[in-house]
Parts: sequence; C-alpha cells; structure tokens
Amino acid sequence: MRTTARMSLVVGKELRCRRPGERTAPPPCKCHERKGGGSATKLEPQGCCEKTNDRYLMNGNEMTEANRDEDLKILVERLSDRAFDPSCCFLCANHYDAVDLTSEHVFPKWLQNRFDLWNQRFILPNGTAIPYRFMTIPCCNDCNRYRLQPIEVTMSGAVTKGVDAVRKLERNTIFLWLGKIFYGTLYRELSLLLDRTQNDMVTIATPEMLQQYETHLIFLQEVREKVKLVDFIPGSIFTFVCQAPQDARLQWDFCDNIDTMFIAVRMGTVGIVAVLGDGGAQMIFEKAYEPIKDFPLHPLQFREICAHFSYRSSIATRTPKYFVIESSPHEVHQMPLGGFSAKPFFDEWDEDIYGRFLAFYTGYPYEVVHPEQGKTGTWIHDDSGAVRYMAYKEFPYKPQNP
Repeated sequence: MRTTARMSLVVGKELRCRRPGERTAPPPCKCHERKGGGSATKLEPQGCCEKTNDRYLMNGNEMTEANRDEDLKILVERLSDRAFDPSCCFLCANHYDAVDLTSEHVFPKWLQNRFDLWNQRFILPNGTAIPYRFMTIPCCNDCNRYRLQPIEVTMSGAVTKGVDAVRKLERNTIFLWLGKIFYGTLYRELSLLLDRTQNDMVTIATPEMLQQYETHLIFLQEVREKVKLVDFIPGSIFTFVCQAPQDARLQWDFCDNIDTMFIAVRMGTVGIVAVLGDGGAQMIFEKAYEPIKDFPLHPLQFREICAHFSYRSSIATRTPKYFVIESSPHEVHQMPLGGFSAKPFFDEWDEDIYGRFLAFYTGYPYEVVHPEQGKTGTWIHDDSGAVRYMAYKEFPYKPQNP
C-alpha cells in the first residue's frame, strides 16, 4: 500500500532589512499577514491580491509571468491547485496556454543511452512494465531546457568520472536530480492504468497521492530559482563505490519506496542511496558506513544497502518541519529535527521485520535471508564481521527482484 511522505511545511512571512546588494523589496502584501498564534500560521487573503480570469493582480497592478512566483501565496496555490494532467508542466505547474510544453524523460536520455535502457522495461507497482523511453512527463520549455538540463549535464559528467566526482558535487544538486526522478515517476503513473483488464480507468497514482508530496515539489522549485534551501538538504544522501559488470544493462539498478521517499540508483561504478524526506536523519549513520563506502559493492551488496536505508526510514520517529521567508527567491529553513524531544531519531531495529525488506530488495525468499528468528543473513560481511569482497565475475548473481 502506498502511503504519504511525512513532511510538514509552515508557510509564513518575515519582515527583514534589505541585505547589501539586494534590490529593495516591494511593499509587503497584506494577504500574507499571519492569522492566529503559534507555528500554525494561516495565510488569508485581504483583497490586495486577486485573480481575474487568467490575470493576476497585486495591489491593482497586473503581475507578469516573470514576476508572478515572487508572490509566495500565488506560487503555493498554483502548485497545489494545479491540474494533474498533460496540460500542465509537472514542475512549475504552468498551463500550456501560458507556456510551451515539451516532454521530459523521467530517466534522462544520457542515462538511457549509457546503460542501454531505451528498449529496456521499467517495472511498475502493479507488476506491468513500460519501456524506459516512454517514461515521459509534460514539462515546459523553460523548465526543460534552462532549469533541468544544466543539472543533467552536471550529473552526466560526474557519473562518467566516477564516485569521487559525484561526491564533489553540491549535495543539493544530487537531491534535486533524484527528487525530479522520484516525483516524475509518480507523475507518469497518473496516466497509467492500475489494471488494464478493467474499464474503471483507475490509475496507478492519483492526484490525491501527488498532493501529499507538495512540500517536495516546493523544494524542487529551487531548480527554477524560485526558492532557496538555506543551509540544509531535506534528505539523507550516501554514495558508494560499485562494481560495473561488462554488460552495460547490468550496470544500472533502480529501486524506491514512496512510503518513505527512499530512492536508490546504481550507475556503473557509482551507487547513490537516499531518503529524500527525512530531514537528514540518517546522516547520523555516516561513520557506520565509512568502512564500506569505498569498497566495490556487488549488485547484491548494493541491494542489501538499499534494504538498510529503506527499512530504517520506516522506523523514523521525526517529522521534519520547515518555514518559508517570502523573498526573492523564497527562503526555506528547516527547524531543528530533534525539537524538544529526547527520543531517538529511530525506533529499535527489528531483525525479523528487516528480513522482509531484505527479501524484497534482493528477491530471495524470506526463509533464505532470515533463517531463524532474530537473525538475518548478509552479503556484505563474512562470519567474522569483516567486509566481504564478492567479485562479480566469480559470483555473477543479480537481484531476483527487478
């Protein structure tokens, strides 16, 4: 069953002095006055902002397409009230009447060409498959060519050079790249039927499901330079060295868990594992993975790492909270993840439940990976606890779960 990402966004407005070199801000719009007390801030219109047909007015002046998103309320409303169909850009939510729409590949062309994915099939949650080349979503020309393309060029170049180059990238670049794939996959599933043998037209994903990821979509607006994530990354991101089998198709792997916003990709010698909505909670385990982060992982070992992160994300005890300062771009800040609670960031690890995750991600039977209660097998470590090297040429095994 698909559930929602556990994130909370508080939208507010803070008056502040002009920074050196910053243009003078326009007079504050009263529609963003705080109503009520505490952190549960509510934005209520006061009549100074209005929409007339397809024209937006602010204090009586018409707002252009270029400056419209400088109004935080208008930006948030358009992203939340959008039509979830091919008539709108998946990223900026502008309608085709206002922008030129193109098709954006969820999995970029450079990735498909490099790992021979064009004619390979992407497995959907309902068990059916679709060619990678058909995993496309509506995207306006500006978002496609001038916002997303530079990130693709950066990621492509880094992946070509290897894991050291990827680690030198700004972490928010990796976050935005993975975040676009995560959200784009869900957006594509809006138009794919859950059961093609039925006539009920029920799709794999629904608009209601996508609306649960509004906070994530707001974070993705950093691609458009409409928001800025100030001194934080919304998720935990880890990179690993992987073995690259000779067959290019076996150098690629992808898995995710939309319940917890877990996502992982293996691209040649580069493996990236992330939980996009945990507020960085799993970064506290960075030292624990130090001994294996530069150890060439076998494809099964990489999937075992995926099981670690996916299961741990399911026992997280914190809901990240954020607030926004209206500016240009709008500044998003993350509140302290621990808050006033002394409770650990994660509930106690349960080997029996973890075994279910390991069985799912590797495709091996639960009885094989979990031979007895409280004990789960591992490909990463040997009986002495040392890291095990599994040369792919000697052990040409791959995960049984695609």
